[in-house]
This record gives sequence, C-alpha cells and structure tokens, in this order.
Amino acid sequence: MNALIRVELTRYRTRRVILLILAAATVLTALVAFKTAWDTRPPTANELRTAAAAAEADGSRTDIKEQIALCEKDPDAYLDPGALPDQCAPALREAAKNYLPREKLELTGTLKGNGIGIALLVTALLIIAGSTFAGADWKSGSIRNQVLFEPRRSRVWAAKAVATGIGSGVAAFVLLGGFWLTLFLVAADRDVAHGSDVVNDIGWHVVRATVLAVGAGVGAFALTTLFRNSTATLSLLFAYSIGGELLTYLLPVGGLARWSLTNNVFGWLETRLEFFDSTRCASRGTCDQPVHITHLDAGLYLLAVLAVAGLVSWVTFRRRDI
Repeated sequence: MNALIRVELTRYRTRRVILLILAAATVLTALVAFKTAWDTRPPTANELRTAAAAAEADGSRTDIKEQIALCEKDPDAYLDPGALPDQCAPALREAAKNYLPREKLELTGTLKGNGIGIALLVTALLIIAGSTFAGADWKSGSIRNQVLFEPRRSRVWAAKAVATGIGSGVAAFVLLGGFWLTLFLVAADRDVAHGSDVVNDIGWHVVRATVLAVGAGVGAFALTTLFRNSTATLSLLFAYSIGGELLTYLLPVGGLARWSLTNNVFGWLETRLEFFDSTRCASRGTCDQPVHITHLDAGLYLLAVLAVAGLVSWVTFRRRDI
C-alpha cells in the first residue's frame, strides 16, 4: 500500500497540469499578499500634511463650530453621560487619520477579507487539481493498466485518494502559511501591534483552511472517479454551490440557509460566522436574531458531504467495468 501511495504521489507532483495549477496558485497568493501590503502602506509625509490640512479645514466650518458650542453647554446630550466640555471638539471634529487615503495594516481585518478570499481561491484551484488528477487516468485509459498491475481496486482508489489529500494539504499549507508569514513580517516591520488572540485566530484559520483544501481535493477526485470526467465534476460542483444557494433563498422554507454549502464553508473558515436567514426574516418580519454556525456544525456538514461522495465513488469504482 505504501508503495502505491508513493507512486501516486509521484504522479500527482509530476503531472504538468497540476504543476501549472500550483504555479498559478503561488503567483496569485503572492500577488494578493503584495497588494494587501501595498494597499496598507504607511502614509507619506505629504499625505500626512494633506490629511491634517483637510481635517483643519473641515473643523473650521460654521456648522461644526456651532455643534461644538452646543455640545460644550450640554456634553451629556451629545456624548456619553459624565462627558466634559473639553471632549466635545475632539469628538465632533474629524481626526486627521480619517482623511488619509488608505487604512493601515490590520491582521484581524485582513483575516476577514483577503485571508478568507485567498483560502477560497487556493481551495478552488486544488479542486481543479484533484479533478484533473483523476480525470487524466480515465481520458488516457491508463487506469486499465493500473488495475491490471494492482487488481485490488480498493487499494488503488485509496492510494489515489491519499495521494490527492497529501498533495492538496501540503500545497495549501505552504501557500497559506507563506501568505500569512509575509504579512506577519510586514506587520513587524511597520510595528503593527497584534496580540496573541489574533495570532491564535490566524493559526487555527490556516489549519481549518488546509483541512478544507484536503477534503475538497479528495472530494473532487472521488467525484471524477465516479463520473470519469473532470468537466462533469466541476459542473456538478458549480451547480451544487450556485443552485443550492439560490434554492435556500427562493424556497419558502425556513432554516434552509443553515444547510447552504456556502454558509457552511464560510462557517468553517471564519473565526465566527453569523448571518441572517432571509426566510426567517420574511416570516417573522424582523432580522434581530442572526444564525450562528459553529466550526463543529460546519465541519460535520462538510464531512458528511465528503463521506457520501467518497463512499459512492469507492463502491462504483469497485463494481463498474473499466
């Protein structure tokens, strides 16, 4: 079995299409990291002067002065109870930092934005890689020779699945780890403060994203082994993700959004996901109670989907003619 896995790993890492996909994932991850760092670069001296001048000009407006004067007479009416008159001017005038052309680097904000986006991008590309890895065997007919060499089909299927999982996991961990290591170095160079909670959230996010990539790659392999065609697999995944999402909003049944693939993927990746169920909002006339999907709930949902796809693929591979 170990020999079969080593062979499949060699085939996975030497297949040209997969190498191109991994190269594209590397370039895109590097570009997103660079863009994140560039879009949050510290302001120049000229930008600081411009922002200070803009804040001073707006603070000198007649309406702002009137609001400050009224606030100084009754600070409690404008600010928090117990506020002092000298707190009115700083509170009502825009600070110079609000006039700067861009926000500073914040790792928590990056995690909720580009961090989730790059995890989804890497996962999507590894889905294509896993599907291509299986589809090439069926397209070329080489799968016939492989089962002649190893007639126990369960071992062949398992070796390919394990190789796909290992390849997907290593690629995802290296890419996502490199992305966040780059931003940590940039943050350290700019003296951007980040506590242990932020580091912990990002670390667990990388772990969850890597696990998602492994499951997605193996799932794509399983479906392609079932359909014997990469296009069919990618079409089904597209229809399931987009069509299923539409159904959760169109069907007049409450609670369907909890079973949306998209919501569960985000529930797995994000530190804490809360969303408003449109069907419940419509039936109750209010959206004051968001739905929370825990990591455990999302993980069990995605694991169940993977288990069903893997089981059907394995049984079919054992019994169907090749």
